[in-house]
Amino acid sequence: SASPAGAAMSSRTLGKWAITFIVFFNVSGGPFGGEDIVSSCGPLPGLLGMFVFMFLWAVPVAMITSELSSALPDNGGYSIWVSEAFGEFVGFQESYWSWASGVVDNAIYPVLAYETGVRIYGGRAGQPLDDDDEAAGGWTAYAWKLALVAAFTAPTLSSSNAYSRGLGFAFVLVLLPFAVFCMLSAYNAGGGDWSLLLQSRGDAAWSDYTALCETLYWNWSGFDCVSTCAGEVRDPGKNYPRGFVMAIPIILLGYLGPLSIAVANGDPSWELWDTGWISTIALKQVGLWMATWIVGTALVANFGQYSAELFEDSWQLAGMADVGMLPKAFGWRHPVFGTPWGAIFFQVVLIAMFVSFDFQSILVVDNCFSVLSTLLEFAAFLRLRYARPEMPRPFAVPLRSAAGLAAFMLCPFALGSAVLVSSFTGGGWQLPAINFAGLALGPLLYLAMKRVGAEYAR
Repeated sequence: SASPAGAAMSSRTLGKWAITFIVFFNVSGGPFGGEDIVSSCGPLPGLLGMFVFMFLWAVPVAMITSELSSALPDNGGYSIWVSEAFGEFVGFQESYWSWASGVVDNAIYPVLAYETGVRIYGGRAGQPLDDDDEAAGGWTAYAWKLALVAAFTAPTLSSSNAYSRGLGFAFVLVLLPFAVFCMLSAYNAGGGDWSLLLQSRGDAAWSDYTALCETLYWNWSGFDCVSTCAGEVRDPGKNYPRGFVMAIPIILLGYLGPLSIAVANGDPSWELWDTGWISTIALKQVGLWMATWIVGTALVANFGQYSAELFEDSWQLAGMADVGMLPKAFGWRHPVFGTPWGAIFFQVVLIAMFVSFDFQSILVVDNCFSVLSTLLEFAAFLRLRYARPEMPRPFAVPLRSAAGLAAFMLCPFALGSAVLVSSFTGGGWQLPAINFAGLALGPLLYLAMKRVGAEYAR
């Protein structure tokens, strides 16, 4: 069975609030990028879709994560669950899929933060962010991005407790301006026209609804990520479910509040919105100072999302090294801070390479690996329920019958399968080819690890 080595090597310092903060930044980080939820098909389908994905995707994933993180409270999380359920080969694929999605995704945050900073100092805070519109390029831009990588990485090198406090501070900084925006936008519009929330885009095509599904998944995925630091969590049977109970409504309100009030205000019309328009919306509805504040907040949000992703990915690699799924170098902890510096620096090298790339269409690639790994976690949950019924579960999904579990898993499996299919059927042939190539690399990496002598254990 899984070794408790990760838990034994460091004291458990994370509680329910730390879980709340880590989940918030892994899943959301604020309403940045949520504009497409409204504009793709209209406010009514988009806002209803948020509730659908929250209840039928996020809540089941959170409950499964709570059960398995309390049953197997080791660093490594879902990598260990799948290995326990299906063996080392499948467990390695799970680890590779989830880690690949996280690392590639993580490289975009320094890029966005750099572009945001250029807009602030260029006096263009009211304009939408656009990956194709950089005010500087070449080696100068790359040097700034590397500097941001270093700055964003530094808090993750410190102790887990200090890291969680810093993330809590970022959490407040991200939510505060949107609370102010909601009040002033509604006030300036005289309360607003809430009937606009019932509108839909009449000319929406099937591709628009597919894009909406992809965007909703993107905005509600990542709840399982906090499992990778389970060895650092105090009393996981209580703190995991409590952290999720606080995080899910905060994430919902973080999307629903600003987007709904902005739609009701009506200026600019939701039909004009595009990715990155939240600053332009703030400019139109409140003023330049509000737009500047929100664009500045994007820097904090990008830091929070980067550090949360790096934190959980690093503990995933460290946990895999603890149980013999990776070389021991990945599990090396700093003797003072106790954080996995070996895993952190390995990923920083890769991120430093990727920040020079263009990340257009990366959402589809990320979603492919992310949803596939989550579907495998669902299967591991069901497998362990019947193969290991004696396993202690301090928190358990309150269902015992086969019919109850089947009903519980039906909708998440259906939603996840729809997202997976869309990642292979949209965007021409290039993106599906990238997805196929990435999946084919997993077994080759497993064989390579076996050849260099890495020992695998369940």
